[in-house]
Amino acid sequence: MVAIDAIKSSNAAVKAKLPPGLVALFVGATSGIGEHTLRTFYQTASSPRVYFVGRSQSSADRIIADLKPLNPDGHLEFIQADASLIKNVDEVSKKFLEKEKELNVLVMSQGILTMEGRVETAEGLDTKLALNYFSRARFIQNLLPSLSAAATSSPFGARVLSVLSAGNGEGQLDFDDFELKKTFSLRNAGLMATTSNSALAKYLAKEHPNIGFIHAFPGGVETNIIEASNFPSVFKLAARVLTPLARPWMISKEESGQRHFYLTTNEKFKTGGWLTDSMNEESSSANKYVEKGWCDEKVGEKVWKKTMEVFERLEKERSA
Repeated sequence: MVAIDAIKSSNAAVKAKLPPGLVALFVGATSGIGEHTLRTFYQTASSPRVYFVGRSQSSADRIIADLKPLNPDGHLEFIQADASLIKNVDEVSKKFLEKEKELNVLVMSQGILTMEGRVETAEGLDTKLALNYFSRARFIQNLLPSLSAAATSSPFGARVLSVLSAGNGEGQLDFDDFELKKTFSLRNAGLMATTSNSALAKYLAKEHPNIGFIHAFPGGVETNIIEASNFPSVFKLAARVLTPLARPWMISKEESGQRHFYLTTNEKFKTGGWLTDSMNEESSSANKYVEKGWCDEKVGEKVWKKTMEVFERLEKERSA
């Protein structure tokens, strides 16, 4: 366990060492964990160039109004998009690459909390899988050249952080039904997204040894995710009642921001494939799943290959 005081001390020490002009892209950053990681990064880094992606323009306007006065030498720019569509991921990537050639930090926390079954996007992917996995893999694919360039030219290097559920749901993937068109359930969707994120962190770190790849479990964070979900009213009411009781085991949004800033800037995570728990330590449960062969480098290679096949199909359908 890395105590929050140690995290804050580390972050304060890192602040003086960060080179000016770091480039960062945050996806799913207009609320919750993504927003507070963005806030911590923008306030701490020296003259950063920060881009963030989300659906809500009003939330983005609020964030920009709050943050710009705190770091007037920084650049903060919003790109409005629904990341559940791969074509939108491609458009965001194109807009980013028109302005930046290198990328030091990529943070992805986009997702959806729902009890609905399979709900397909216009591209035929389940919305949950599209947000929790496929869009993240597409951003990595599109931006790997920029990450590699930063890893080569900058003393800071390059990091990729995917915030989801490392160590909490990995299992054996069904590569014959990778998109879960036949065997969909909420449990299987969670297993597929979690395992794929973990396996890719291991595989891509091997393929790109000068970049850090991190799949993190954030733990219980005090956000309004249940209120913002499409859960039935009775669940939202229960959450309002139970949340105060669970608060001793939860962390604040501000602490979450500090902890994820630590993952994206601490020298420890500069290279390698990391599966971390809510206290920023290597996840013992995730490592057990790696040892079982559920989410190791070999599985990651299969995941990447199947994912590229999905993207190739979507590209062909788009151009037809």
